Amino acid sequence: MKSYIINRISLEDYPKCGAIWDMDACPYTQTFISQIKADVREVYILTVNGAYIGECDLVYDNPEYGTIPGKRLYLSRLIVKKDERGRGYGKAISQYVLNVAKKKGFLEIALGVNCDNTAAVGLYKSLGFTVYEEAEDTDGKVYRMEKKL
Repeated sequence: MKSYIINRISLEDYPKCGAIWDMDACPYTQTFISQIKADVREVYILTVNGAYIGECDLVYDNPEYGTIPGKRLYLSRLIVKKDERGRGYGKAISQYVLNVAKKKGFLEIALGVNCDNTAAVGLYKSLGFTVYEEAEDTDGKVYRMEKKL
């Protein structure tokens, strides 16, 4: 794994995430932008030599995501650029945001992941997440997972 940096980015830098995922094709991009503006979503970026490689977000105070103010937050948008996957960047940025959540005093973190995304499910399990529910949403069958911090 190459040397990397992880930082929280601002709304002004958010469009640069288009280097990681197709923001124009994603039906949730405007929702994410609204959440950043409302200060309930923080976006963390992993860069290598200044290039955007991975993203992982924390969502606060949003009941739709199952958050509980001051107790539980939601891990969202863990994504690594396709040609950089399998190099440990997903784990690195996940561990970073888990530490951020813990330092902020949260006790739990939750997430949702497509059941057929075996790589992500394996990563989350290796980080200590457990499945508490299997559900179906507009993207198909999902595991809802959580972790005590």
